[in-house]
Amino acid sequence: MNVDQWMIEESFRNTFAMGFKIKKYLHSEQSQFQKIDVVETESVGRLLLLDGKTMVSDKDEFVYHEVVSHIPYMVSRQHKKVLIIGGGDGGVVREYVKHPDIERIDLVEIDERVIEVSKIYFPDCTSGLTDPRVRVLPQDGFAFIKKAKKEYDIIVIDSTDPVDFASGLFTDEFYHDVYEALTDEGIMMNQTENPFLDEWGIKNIYNNMRKVFPVVQSFTAPMLIYPGVYWTFGFSSKKYRATDLNPEKLNQMSSLQRSLKWYNMDWHKGCFSVSNFHKNMIGQE
Repeated sequence: MNVDQWMIEESFRNTFAMGFKIKKYLHSEQSQFQKIDVVETESVGRLLLLDGKTMVSDKDEFVYHEVVSHIPYMVSRQHKKVLIIGGGDGGVVREYVKHPDIERIDLVEIDERVIEVSKIYFPDCTSGLTDPRVRVLPQDGFAFIKKAKKEYDIIVIDSTDPVDFASGLFTDEFYHDVYEALTDEGIMMNQTENPFLDEWGIKNIYNNMRKVFPVVQSFTAPMLIYPGVYWTFGFSSKKYRATDLNPEKLNQMSSLQRSLKWYNMDWHKGCFSVSNFHKNMIGQE
């Protein structure tokens, strides 16, 4: 995992690597599902790794967590119930508890140890878990989603790369289960990897989403700790397009966005205008 006190993550079939200079090793364990490490780095502060893959850092976690949370919230007309599959670091929950009109937030994370370790080393991320609207459910997301029918207004798939037990989170079968679990105007958000280092077949991911959802769009946001930094995210909806902001929420978000580190409504409106390269990689006409 390290060379001369560097954490090196190889990707793109081991032809590309990113590294972070380590100040201190804070935590390491093998859970039932994966290896969990936390290191203190020189450049990005504390860094969470699962099976040697970078997941969350102090430096840039706010980008991921804000965009996958506030984009679907601002488009949805109904948002009483939100489901997050994965996301044991708690960052997505933290963003959703900022909205008082959400009635329930369910966090389904298969590995309870990720949640407990994050409480210790990433307390800002996990600060929303004590909100009374939040249910923390240490369960298998695949089994959980199959039982839910038209229950959630927003579902966020906060997953690792499509390998091992997370690979099923990128299939059309799983997206169909998500579709069935959403209400009639529901929205799904997910991370969809780096289009330059296309190790996992980004076009296949979007094709699988398009098999199920009538509206599928994509945008990018920089993730400093992820391979190649240039990261894509998917917006899949039963009805509304990603730029169809809810006019009833404009005043509320105008106030909230001043306290956010990345998201604002101007960025939201513009981020879905993507390059020709991006369109080609995801198979968008």
